[in-house]
Amino acid sequence: MSLHVLEFNDAGLRLSDASGILLSSPGYAYVNAKEIEFGESARKRSKVYPLSSYNQFWHKLSLDPFSKPVGNFRHNADIAFSHLQDIARSAELEGEVVLAVPGSFSREQMAILLGLLKQSPMRPVGLVDAALMASIDHAHHESVIHIDLQLHQVVLSKMQRVGSELKRESVVLVPGAGWMNISDNLMHLFTSAFIQQCRFNPQHNAASEQMLLDNLPQWLSEEGIEDSTDDANLQENRSSLQVRLTQNNTVHQASLPRSALHSRLLPFFQKIVQQLAVIDPQGNCPILVSDYMQCLPGFDTVLSSSLKGDSRSALLLSERSVAQACFDYRDALLGTSEALHFVSKVSARQSEAPAIAASEAQAQVAPTHLLMRHQARRLSDGILICVGTQDGQRGVHLLQAKQVAGLADMQVVGEILAKNGEFILQSKSLLINANALDGPQVLKLGDTLSSAELDLKTIELICVQESNE
Repeated sequence: MSLHVLEFNDAGLRLSDASGILLSSPGYAYVNAKEIEFGESARKRSKVYPLSSYNQFWHKLSLDPFSKPVGNFRHNADIAFSHLQDIARSAELEGEVVLAVPGSFSREQMAILLGLLKQSPMRPVGLVDAALMASIDHAHHESVIHIDLQLHQVVLSKMQRVGSELKRESVVLVPGAGWMNISDNLMHLFTSAFIQQCRFNPQHNAASEQMLLDNLPQWLSEEGIEDSTDDANLQENRSSLQVRLTQNNTVHQASLPRSALHSRLLPFFQKIVQQLAVIDPQGNCPILVSDYMQCLPGFDTVLSSSLKGDSRSALLLSERSVAQACFDYRDALLGTSEALHFVSKVSARQSEAPAIAASEAQAQVAPTHLLMRHQARRLSDGILICVGTQDGQRGVHLLQAKQVAGLADMQVVGEILAKNGEFILQSKSLLINANALDGPQVLKLGDTLSSAELDLKTIELICVQESNE
């Protein structure tokens, strides 16, 4: 029976096996007298039936009784247990599971979680800090900080490295900066744009308000994609984000200045940056940004601005970073259901080059962007090189996994992963410097990717120099 990894972030509980992510189920529940739903289907009812919707049962996991009845549930732990059962049922899961929990979980909450799992089809054989696993292969300095977005807060986890061992040192929570707070704020922003430009108030009734919420991730994703180019002329032409909603066969369209979107998000980002100063007063820890955090356009810019003058840098992680590390380090994580212990430190694999060689490598100029069709895309963990149709355009595209999921004809032909401070290309279809790949290959400045079969002339690895001003 194969091993699975279950990541506990209420923005989306993720279940993975060695092949990849099997499902993601956000921490929403819809409860009424006749039916109970969880995950995405419950989220899509959260505005339509707000009094029957719940989203704090993981955030406030406890055995404290409800003040008012919630179906047959006595407390948040009951709802959480049903959510676990729903995940197991959806994935037809029975057997061994490694649990990757956030730094926001208290020991009491972890004890409750293990108690719930004993009654479920899952058998926990490992319990590990999620941020630790996301960081383990990227911690090349004395300390590193991992940033993750949850529904109701942001979690900052600081890891300390001693020799080959990496351990979680401290955790700082940023309340009021989670996706719920951000999405509510952005909904008001988009509503104002619709009212002013086409006299349509999407928050006037529950159905259109739900539609507004459902469209937010896609709108933000589009903003993030277009904002990724470093071409000044293109940026000027894309000063506004075009959004639309369809209700009763009527299309309502509005234009929102990107500057207004970034300004609306700025107070949330500033809260996070302020807490970074608390957890890292010296300002020398590299930053690892989770994929959930990357969904917020403009955060990388604010973060980069805060890093100017510091020796630290920021790395964008893929959605598979936690699960993949759990499989890579499974021997260090596995216990038994009878003797399960919380893993908050792990010895990194001894695969790094000697210290002198590593220092020399760091001194060399490394690529920072991919240049394709005169547009630059910042290198990050988990970039997929795909062939298919996006926004009506057939061809080669640079996407993240969450973008590919909604595109039926999109074919992945290559993947870029971050490992040990370098970016590695995996592909069976692409040529690098006109030569076929013989397994995974480290990308270097000046490398070119091409494929005659895919009508890809070139993707070039370039370095964009940051301004020191």
